[in-house]
Amino acid sequence: MRALPLLACAAVLGCTQILDVDRFQEKAPAKAAAGVAGQFLDLELNLVGMKPHLAHTYEYRVIDANNLVQSRGLILPLGAADVAIVVPRAIPRSNGPYRLDFFADVNGSGGFDGIGSVISNDHAWRIDPLVDYPAGSVPPVEGKVQVTFTHSTSFTNLDDYPSGTPNKAKDTGLGAVVKLSSLQPATGKLLEVRVSEKDTKHVVGLVRVPSVASATLELKLPGIVDVGVDYLVEVYIDVNANGAYDDPSKAGGDWGIRSAVASTEAGLTHALDVASAPHAVDLGF
Repeated sequence: MRALPLLACAAVLGCTQILDVDRFQEKAPAKAAAGVAGQFLDLELNLVGMKPHLAHTYEYRVIDANNLVQSRGLILPLGAADVAIVVPRAIPRSNGPYRLDFFADVNGSGGFDGIGSVISNDHAWRIDPLVDYPAGSVPPVEGKVQVTFTHSTSFTNLDDYPSGTPNKAKDTGLGAVVKLSSLQPATGKLLEVRVSEKDTKHVVGLVRVPSVASATLELKLPGIVDVGVDYLVEVYIDVNANGAYDDPSKAGGDWGIRSAVASTEAGLTHALDVASAPHAVDLGF
């Protein structure tokens, strides 16, 4: 999703263990990396102590200064108390400052619909501006924003911006749907899908499933694609279930699948037979 001039699940591990299987990134040619990569920042989001939300869907949104969502991710469900999410080129350098809105869908409505009761309403938070957080907690890394968020009950109404002013963030595009079939080899395994712009490798959408439970999945990400743009749909499966990325191009590695898909006026829809697709693509660290 381009920044107009004017957006997963982790296998269940011990609560003190950070899951970081999704560090894979597209390996761009040196010339392209030198130019285009400089237009974006990676996002590293570490969630800590999220035990109240193991069974809840989790969503994050990267939002620009014009209140437009530029990258979005879902974890279905969160699945672990401590989770690491790495999103390559999630944050454009233009149209800042950015903020990070994220929530746990406590009431299971399928989206954010307000805060209120700690028991029955969604839990929602905001990092604004989107810079290393907490400030000074980690050494800065060029080209990356590092956020570590520890669960709290200090919630933010994400439909307000700034706080107290009704102003919902807006999507810049159309929805993406990825339909996966023949997932028997992935049963009980972590699976992650990323949608990125083919030319810039800007990740506009991410869905993570911590433990695949059925032979088919239909994953939906609203508002993340523009009309008539070429995208890459990348599918990663931790087939050996060791919680680490193992190069799919090497013997004994995980599965990595990449498809090029163009969006239309209806958005982006991609159907993939996982078992029969070539799955030895190194999606990279």
